[in-house]
Amino acid sequence: MGPYTSAPVPFVRHDEAGRITQRGRMELQYIVAEDAERGGILAGEAADETHYVEDPTGPARRLRLRRALVVAFATREPAPGAPARVHLPPDTVIAVAGPITETVTASGAVDLVLMVPGTYQVTMVAWPRRPAVETLTVPVATGPIPEAPAGAVVIGPGLEAVRARAKEIATLHYAEQALISRPAGLQAADLLKAQEAAKMLAGEASEWIAEEAAERGQDPAALAAAIVAESAKTIDRERERVRVTQAIARATTESEVVAALQAVGLEFHLPPGL
Repeated sequence: MGPYTSAPVPFVRHDEAGRITQRGRMELQYIVAEDAERGGILAGEAADETHYVEDPTGPARRLRLRRALVVAFATREPAPGAPARVHLPPDTVIAVAGPITETVTASGAVDLVLMVPGTYQVTMVAWPRRPAVETLTVPVATGPIPEAPAGAVVIGPGLEAVRARAKEIATLHYAEQALISRPAGLQAADLLKAQEAAKMLAGEASEWIAEEAAERGQDPAALAAAIVAESAKTIDRERERVRVTQAIARATTESEVVAALQAVGLEFHLPPGL
């Protein structure tokens, strides 16, 4: 390592895989002493993002630059169920993030199959190379979905799980819309009020609507019309919710599920762990 010096020099600490865990500056004699006592320290300037320690537990330890992992998918716009082939080093960790989040380990010629339409960020890590990141876009498809090739890495929890999550997304959306319109505790009263307002518009008297109109300083007929119009919006939302959830229930592919959500401006997303 060279002669001792009292001037601090750069050093790195590393684990048994050669990953740099800490950087700093220290006098060389202390670096030598720590290395002799427990190892895992090496003089030199480096960063974990760009360097690693070659032969980390052997006699030929040295800092090396991490080469970039260079990969190329056969397609960046695979159809649902169709493979996006990529050639990877042994034991490459593939982290997929998007509508579905999943991590797998694969090697060699890998057929990555994404079942749920959407945009995915695919990060591939093969130590000690620097990670490669690619973006894949899976379009919504119509008709039958092809079977994944034998041995393919299939990303997706299955149609039933996708249906269940999509129904949950739709139900929560319409529940939130209802609460934005009116707090839950008042919704039952609103139904009764809408009935009273409809009676008034039909020419019948309503003490309730007349009283509220007087309190608000409004014309009773105008107030009744506004109440009925708001009630109609609530009915429309509920009818739309039923249409969406039933379209999800009838869906025979993940694409049809996603299309049912997108038809009303919703996007499919399955959080990790669900």
